[in-house]
Amino acid sequence: MLAAAVDDPLVLERLRRQAKSRGAAAFDFERVRLFAGLAVKVRQNDIRLRLPLTFALLDRLKVSIAIFADYAKPAAALRKANKKSRADKIDSFCRFLDGWLDHDNPDHALAWDLIRHERALFELRDGATASAPPGDAKPRKVTAKSIAVRRARTVHHQMSANPLQLEQMMLCARNGDFSALQRGQFHYVYRWDEPRGCVSIDAVDELGCVLFDYADGKNSIAQMAAALRHAGVAVDAESLCGAVQQLVDNGALMLRR
Repeated sequence: MLAAAVDDPLVLERLRRQAKSRGAAAFDFERVRLFAGLAVKVRQNDIRLRLPLTFALLDRLKVSIAIFADYAKPAAALRKANKKSRADKIDSFCRFLDGWLDHDNPDHALAWDLIRHERALFELRDGATASAPPGDAKPRKVTAKSIAVRRARTVHHQMSANPLQLEQMMLCARNGDFSALQRGQFHYVYRWDEPRGCVSIDAVDELGCVLFDYADGKNSIAQMAAALRHAGVAVDAESLCGAVQQLVDNGALMLRR
């Protein structure tokens, strides 16, 4: 029965309820739950290969066992739904971690930065995102009538630190001291650079991040400027053209024909 409880979180929960109803308090169910968390962690070795630095950071922050103990139920539900692909497992774990982490906690924020960084890298390398809609292969001059659209194989994230600096610290530092890491609010665009055959990561300002969301391939730059002014952002079409031009030039956006 103990082995079944370690393997199935629902069995453990049922035993806990039965013991409580009988007034039995001698058995340490929390210890069993944490041991089950270790078993769940071991089962995630295939996604550890894709997220090695994230797993290492969770270990360094001493939260990995608690996380995987709580992740036991979602992991079991995933298995029962026969969702065994690495993509399904990574998506499930990312969504769970987003809810588990305290995003106001600086250490937890680093874990959220790192898992999105590693996921963006491998998904772009694998070509997991959709094909690009029709557009110009070469940058053109942006005008108020231009219609911008996000390139396929491009994602963007708001981070609490520079993910490349964090990655380097994880690879080189073993003491878990992140005091030298600059913290704040940073925006990065990840894109597949076809000519170079690698992922490029570009820092953008807050306006660039907003434009990335607005570039849906439907609205002109003038319409985007009007929408932003309606939302309280003081911007005109001319200045917006310059901001969009930068994103087009670095390959994050392209223009509809």
